[in-house]
Amino acid sequence: MSESTVKEIMTAFVQTIPANSSVLEASQMMTKFGIGSLVVTRGELPVGIITERDIVAKFVSQDLNSSLLVEKIMSNPIISVEPEMVIVEAATLMSAYNIRRLVVVGKDGKLAGIVTATDIASWLARNEDYKNNALNAIARLHNVQQCIPYQ
Repeated sequence: MSESTVKEIMTAFVQTIPANSSVLEASQMMTKFGIGSLVVTRGELPVGIITERDIVAKFVSQDLNSSLLVEKIMSNPIISVEPEMVIVEAATLMSAYNIRRLVVVGKDGKLAGIVTATDIASWLARNEDYKNNALNAIARLHNVQQCIPYQ
């Protein structure tokens, strides 16, 4: 169990948004796809992440102009991991930085995926043979969310 890697549980298809897009566009994309974050890119390289929390805390609460660019409120630098990182180490990194998402990048620095705290909780539930009720609840939620089709 402890030698399983991030690539086994990460989501390889990640919604991205260019850094020079507006926060309004980012919000609309998150709503359209029913997701809570977007990886911010410049060209093919991930440079940040914007979450619902960023939009509320840094944009809505300050009543900023809707043309404000994503790069002005995104979280950066991103905390990233390689696909070969052991899942337990990724979980430790999330805890250390008090974050719920890690951007997964290949050795070339290009976006490979994203892994979330929910992905890790779901993995833990499976590996504990679903003995923990709290993990089971998260795993079920995660499985339901994966069944929701993109619009």
